[in-house]
Amino acid sequence: MDFLKNISLFQSDKFGIVMILDILIVSFLIYQFYSTLRRTRGVQLLLGIGFIWVLGIFAQTLNFELLDWIIDNIRPALVFAIIVLLQPELRKITGDMARLRLFRPFLLKTVTDLDEIVEAAKIMAKNKTGSLIAIVREHSLKDIAEQAVQLDAILSTSLLLTIFKKNTALHDGAVIIEQNRIACAGAFLPMAQNLDDARMGARHRAALGIAEESDAVVVVTSEETGEISVCYDGEMIHPVKPIELKNLLNTILHEKKSGPGNPNSDKRLESEEAGDSND
Repeated sequence: MDFLKNISLFQSDKFGIVMILDILIVSFLIYQFYSTLRRTRGVQLLLGIGFIWVLGIFAQTLNFELLDWIIDNIRPALVFAIIVLLQPELRKITGDMARLRLFRPFLLKTVTDLDEIVEAAKIMAKNKTGSLIAIVREHSLKDIAEQAVQLDAILSTSLLLTIFKKNTALHDGAVIIEQNRIACAGAFLPMAQNLDDARMGARHRAALGIAEESDAVVVVTSEETGEISVCYDGEMIHPVKPIELKNLLNTILHEKKSGPGNPNSDKRLESEEAGDSND
């Protein structure tokens, strides 16, 4: 804690535009960090690390030599724990920073033919065919795609319907769409960490999980009810009417904050999804 004693932000020779800029940059980084972690397990981990840190100050202040010695030896390992355990969150933070307007001219613009996805989702919802379609935006899902069945195929309604046809080998996995191509099928997405509804099925948990760890937009059709759900930014919109699906996806992909007027926006899955462990 000795470094805290050396901080003197308000010395007269340092006060000025440089100090203000320094504070603004640090504040922005802290905000980005908190915004990314607030819906994930990272919050719990950081609270635990913060508790250890405060306990160290407490032990040092009251001269608890044994406790202070233990925490001093643990503290260096906490840095590695943050790096290892928060890898998905750290990737998301750097991805969020890369999406700033300053860097957008250097990024490849995302192109997705929504008509093919929407039409496939409507048909599968009508036939009660379970599906999980993840649309990549700025955050790459290459690590997940590499573990799935590689396709690199042209996006089409017929191919999506074939992949998610019941009793096929790829039916239970997710399709990842990137730059208007089906990159892979049969992908296994990370499950959501924080769940408001413990009755949520595996397919919807996976959709919410990847929406927590990346900026992907995920379209889900329920094998149990035939309803459509959309996950993004760690939230789930359910149910989405087929007629509203394209407008909703356009709104999200163009980063507009206003929704398509869905009265059920931001609602999690209802009780009819209970008991469907594969959906």
